[in-house]
Amino acid sequence: MTLILAAVLALGAAALLSGLFSRHDPWARSAVIAGLAAAAACAGALAERALAGREVPDLLGPWLLPGAVFHVGIDPLSACFLLLVLIVGCCAGLYGEGYIAASHGHVPSTPARFFFLVLVGSMALLVAARNALLFMVAWETMALSAFGLVSCEHGKPEVRKAGLLYLLCTHVGSLCLLALFALLGSNAGSLEFSAFAAAPPLPAAWTTAAFLLALVGFGMKAGFMPLHIWLQEAHPAAPSHASAAMSGVMIEMGLYGLLRLLALLGPISLEAAFFLVALGLVTAVFGILFAMTQRDFKRLLAYSSIENIGIILTAAGLGCYGLARNNSSLALLGFAAAILHTLNHGLFKSLLFLSAGAVYQAVGTRDIEACGGLQKRMPWTCALTAIGAAAICGLPPLNGFTGEWLIYSWLLRPGAGHGLLLGGLAAAILAVVGAFAVVTFSKCYGLTCLGQPRSATASAAREASWIMLGPMALLAALCVGIGLFPGPAIRIAFTAAGDVARAAGPAAAASSEEWSRLLSVIGLLGVGVCALSALLWLFRKSLLHRREVARGPTWGCGFSAPTARMQYTGSSYPVPLTRVLAAALATREEAHPPVGYWPDKAAYESRTPDPALERWLPALTAKVEGWISVPRRLQYGRLQLYLLYVSAFLVMTLLWKL
Repeated sequence: MTLILAAVLALGAAALLSGLFSRHDPWARSAVIAGLAAAAACAGALAERALAGREVPDLLGPWLLPGAVFHVGIDPLSACFLLLVLIVGCCAGLYGEGYIAASHGHVPSTPARFFFLVLVGSMALLVAARNALLFMVAWETMALSAFGLVSCEHGKPEVRKAGLLYLLCTHVGSLCLLALFALLGSNAGSLEFSAFAAAPPLPAAWTTAAFLLALVGFGMKAGFMPLHIWLQEAHPAAPSHASAAMSGVMIEMGLYGLLRLLALLGPISLEAAFFLVALGLVTAVFGILFAMTQRDFKRLLAYSSIENIGIILTAAGLGCYGLARNNSSLALLGFAAAILHTLNHGLFKSLLFLSAGAVYQAVGTRDIEACGGLQKRMPWTCALTAIGAAAICGLPPLNGFTGEWLIYSWLLRPGAGHGLLLGGLAAAILAVVGAFAVVTFSKCYGLTCLGQPRSATASAAREASWIMLGPMALLAALCVGIGLFPGPAIRIAFTAAGDVARAAGPAAAASSEEWSRLLSVIGLLGVGVCALSALLWLFRKSLLHRREVARGPTWGCGFSAPTARMQYTGSSYPVPLTRVLAAALATREEAHPPVGYWPDKAAYESRTPDPALERWLPALTAKVEGWISVPRRLQYGRLQLYLLYVSAFLVMTLLWKL
C-alpha cells in the first residue's frame, strides 16, 4: 500500500514544484508530466495487483486527528476506480499543458496546474481510504481543488457565479456525508469502514435517514436530478482539461461512494431499489432532453453527463433489486453494468471534453453556431470527436455499447423474476434516451465539423498541437479497443461488482467469462465490418487509380448561391422533437418577424431554462429566506435589548441547573 502513498506524494510534490517554477514554464511543465508519470506507475501497479486477485495488505498508522486512524487499502472496487483516475488524470494533465500554452495567458497556468494535480491526488486517496475521517479529508480536498479549477478565470462574472454555486452545493453534500458517517459511527462505535460492515443493523427509521443522507451527499456530487444544479454551470467555466477530469472522474466519485456504502452495509429494501431505478431513469431522460437543446457544446456535454449518471444509477438500482431478491446473478450483472458504464463514460466523456477544448482554442467560442466546416481544417480533432460521439450514443462496436448491452440484458432477461412491467418499461425509456442521444450528438458533431464555416474564426481554424491530440488519440483508442475486445474491461467490472454484490470470486469470474464470450462475438463482428470497409476503400482506390478525379461544388438543388446561414442551426435541428416535448421543456421563444415589403431585419431566439436552477431553486431560496427572517425580528440594533437577552439566557440556565 506504500505505492498509493507514493503516487499521492508524487502528485503533491509536482503540484508544489509547478507553483515554485511558475516563472519558468518549461520546468513547471516537466514537473507536471513527471508527477503524473510517477503516480501512474505506482498506483497502476497496485491496481493491477488487486484486480489480478493477489492480496494487498492494508496500511494503518497513527494520525494527528483525535480518534482517527490513517487507514488505506485497495480492493477490486477501489482498483477499478483508481484505474479510471489514472487514465483520465494523465491524459487530461498532458493535454492541459498544450491547452494552457494555446490559451496565450487567458488560462492562468499556476492555479490550473496546482489544483489539477491536487484534484487527481485527492481522488486517488479517496478510493483507497478505509476510514470515514480520511475519506472526508480526501473528499473535501477534491471538492476545494475542483472549486479552484472552476474559478481559474475568476475575472469573468459567469465564472464567479458558477464557482459560488458549486461551492454551496458541494458543501451541502459534505454536510450530509458528515451526518451519515456520524450516524454510522455511533452505531458501530468506530469510524472504520470495517466496523460499519460488522455493526448490527440500524433501526428502520435510522436506516431510511442514512439512505437519504447518502443519496443527497453522494448524489449532489454525482449530479442526480434535481441535485445537478451546479454541474451545467461549473463544467463550462473550468478549463477543458479540468472539465474532462471533473466530468470523467470526479462526479463518478459520488457513484463510488454509493457503491462503497452498499458494499459495507449490504442489501437495501426492495422499495429503495425501485426508487433508485426510477431516479436513474428520470435523471437520464432529463439530462438528454436538456442536452439536446443546448448551443454551448460544453454545457451540452455537462447535461449529457447527467444523462449518463442516470443510466449508471439505473444499473446500480437493478443490482440492488437483485440483492433484495437474494438473486446473486442479477445483482452481479446490475452492478457490473453500472461499473462498466462508469469506466466507459469516463473515457468517452473525457475525450469529448478535450475535443471541445481543441475546438474552443481554434474558434474562440463555445457556441456551435459559430463553428462549421472544421472537418477540413481540423481533420484529426474532428475524427476523434466522431469516435467519442459514436461511443456516447452507444453504437457498436465502441465501448459505450458494452455497458448498455449489459443493462438491456438484465432488463430483458427471460425468467429472471423481475417482471415484464419493470423490465419492459425501463428498457423502453432507455431506448428513447439512446435515440435522443443520437439526435444530440449528430447535431453537435454535424454543426461543428460539417457544412460551411459559420464565422471568420471557423474559416481560419487550425489543427491542435500534438500534445493535445496525443491524449485524445489514446482515449479514442481505448474507446475502440474496449468495444472490439471487451473481455478485459468486462472482467474488471465483474471483479469489482463482486465486492458490492458480496459474490464469491469464482461466481464473478464465471459470469464475466459468460458475458465476455457474448460481447466478444459482437466485437469480432465489428472487426469484420471495419476490415470489410477497409477492403472496399482499397478496392475503390484501385479502380480510381488510373482515372482522373475532379472536385466540384456540391449540388445545390438548382440554387447556385448557398450561404452558411442556410444551414441547420442548433435550435432548428432538433425542432421535430422539441415541438413534441414543448410542455416538458418549457422553451421560451422571442421572435421578431420581418415587417413590410423591404424589411430591415428579423430575429428569432429560443432558450430552454433549467427548471431546477431557474424555478425550483429560487422558490426554495425565497422560502428559506422567509423562515430566516422570523428570528431577525429579535434583532433591533439596541445594545440594551441584547444585554437583556443574555441576562434572560443566564437566568434560564441557572434555573435549569437548580
